[in-house]
Amino acid sequence: MKKCFCIFAVYIIGTCSAWSQETLTLHNACELALKNSVKLERLKAKIQSSRMIVHERWRELLPNVSFQYSKSDTVAIREDDTRFQSLACTVQYDIFTNQQSLIAYSIAQIESMLANEEYTIEKNNIILLTKQAYFALQKKRKSIEIYQLLLKSLQLQKNIITAQQQLGMATELELIQVDGKIAEAQYNILSAQNQYANSLQDFATTLGINYASIQLPEQEYAELQNITMASKENLISLSMQNRNELKKSYYTLIKTQKEYQLAQYYYLPRIQLFASYGYSGTEFPMNKKMWNVGLSVTSLLFGNTASLSNSYGKKDNGNATDIKSSASVAVYDNPSFIRSIIDAEAAYTEAQKYHQQLIQIIRTDVSKAYDTVMESLKKVEIARQTVLLLEKQSSIENEQARLGDITRYDVLKTLVELSQARLRLQETITDVFVSMAALENAVGLPIESIF
Repeated sequence: MKKCFCIFAVYIIGTCSAWSQETLTLHNACELALKNSVKLERLKAKIQSSRMIVHERWRELLPNVSFQYSKSDTVAIREDDTRFQSLACTVQYDIFTNQQSLIAYSIAQIESMLANEEYTIEKNNIILLTKQAYFALQKKRKSIEIYQLLLKSLQLQKNIITAQQQLGMATELELIQVDGKIAEAQYNILSAQNQYANSLQDFATTLGINYASIQLPEQEYAELQNITMASKENLISLSMQNRNELKKSYYTLIKTQKEYQLAQYYYLPRIQLFASYGYSGTEFPMNKKMWNVGLSVTSLLFGNTASLSNSYGKKDNGNATDIKSSASVAVYDNPSFIRSIIDAEAAYTEAQKYHQQLIQIIRTDVSKAYDTVMESLKKVEIARQTVLLLEKQSSIENEQARLGDITRYDVLKTLVELSQARLRLQETITDVFVSMAALENAVGLPIESIF
């Protein structure tokens, strides 16, 4: 029984270990970053709230229906007691509002679209930052490997110099020189490992996972060597169609335009039709019909609220006619109408200017990102050629040092230069991936759709 339990435990531990060391792809990293974003959750809640506001504004387009029941008992001294009760249904409907309700409904719809665009913009920003951090981690890990490769080469040279010194073919100075280069390489390895560990922990915090479970794959640059770039003009045209920032700016422009329209025509009246129907009486069930219809007009004039109302109705089964008229003016109860017009006009003007500026900003962003990608691709080829030349130079000098034509210190210097060239190559390869992610974000499309 114990043997079976041990086998099962070993299987579980092995499975968990394999799972914990599963390679973290770029796609998975982006998904984890999106899932762990607090701001994204808040924007998602804002989308739901904006949809509810649309429903609320839609409700304002419908008639208001209410039911009222009232009952009163009056006990009088030396007079007859009275009792009265009524049940009525009242309907109110705005037959003219200067399209205020419709505009308010359309503004709510626009705000809902704005919330969706804000969510998408934040999502794209998170993806871009995640990609940049992911590529930077790959570069830092590769730097450690390059420094370790240099250390291995330097230690090999030290072994050769030590053997030659024992035969009297090398000086102590050459041994000191190689020890200095080895110490420098060890220092660089320690520094690179520390930087990689710190960045890895920061990246794991962003993703909401344990940093010990992160295992990154190697950068695959070979698949990018034969890509076909679209023209800069085509990419700019695509960005005008797909950038969420531009869509958000357009929706803001339409929204402020409608708000300015509402503020300008504040003085137009609001006309409401109302009607009621019900029963009244002293006993239950009530048997006296009553009905009433009317019209009310409300308007804001230079900060004053004026209202007029007329109604006509019958009660007591048509035996009594009820006609009412009323008028009122609230003196300067709404002085903010001028400020509302000024604020709305300023917001609309600002939205117009920002929209035009944003078009130019996006054009510039795409142009700069495109140029950076092209520059990075050319730098990679130059850096790769430099590495190949230094590898050949190192091989030739190693043979010349063996024959005694040059010193081992010359070989050491070439090995250090080769290590620096490899670091530059890795940096330029990372720049290609980072610049392509920036171009993807600038255009507003996945990178596969651009190339």
